[in-house]
Amino acid sequence: MNKLNLVILAGGKGSRIKKFLNNDSKPMAKFNNKNFIEYIIQNFSKYNFENIFILTGYKGNNIIKKFDKKKYNFVKIKCLNEKKLLGTGGALFSLKKKINDFILINGDTIFDINLVDLASSLKKEDIGSIALTKNKSNNSNKKLNNLDISNNKIVYSKNGKYMNGGIYYFKKKIFRYIKNKHLSLEDEIIPKLIEKKLISGK
Repeated sequence: MNKLNLVILAGGKGSRIKKFLNNDSKPMAKFNNKNFIEYIIQNFSKYNFENIFILTGYKGNNIIKKFDKKKYNFVKIKCLNEKKLLGTGGALFSLKKKINDFILINGDTIFDINLVDLASSLKKEDIGSIALTKNKSNNSNKKLNNLDISNNKIVYSKNGKYMNGGIYYFKKKIFRYIKNKHLSLEDEIIPKLIEKKLISGK
């Protein structure tokens, strides 16, 4: 895998688990005295990334203090804090002039997959590739459930057995669809790209 950047979305409030967060953000929840996002960083810094960007929002200063300008496995971390919450799509706008192709992951989920395989699944004409997982009646994101793969393309299917796993590989061309406003990657951008047959799957 050529050198890419890793982007971690870490702006979530964690409203549903608020009582476990000690007035902090969801990615900073502690397990065995270690912040959840640190497990993610340690897991993925084994790859040959150029930089790790953490996009923060709610209580972002706590993440910045702990991780900004630090290095894990010789990979430098850079934190960018949203002044105004722009959603999972709009948050990426701040990276438009900073990076080329990149891996994107959520700061509140661990899904240990082979990123080399994910990157290699991307077809030349496509904009991105999504890691899929088996759909076990999870309806948290209705627009990215009921997915299937046809000729290496992600498609919607009434009997689709897969759902979005929350790990993506995007070419820089994704920024054509990213605007400096509130946008949902899962609800607005990716469904549109799937319909255009521009998303691969693994």
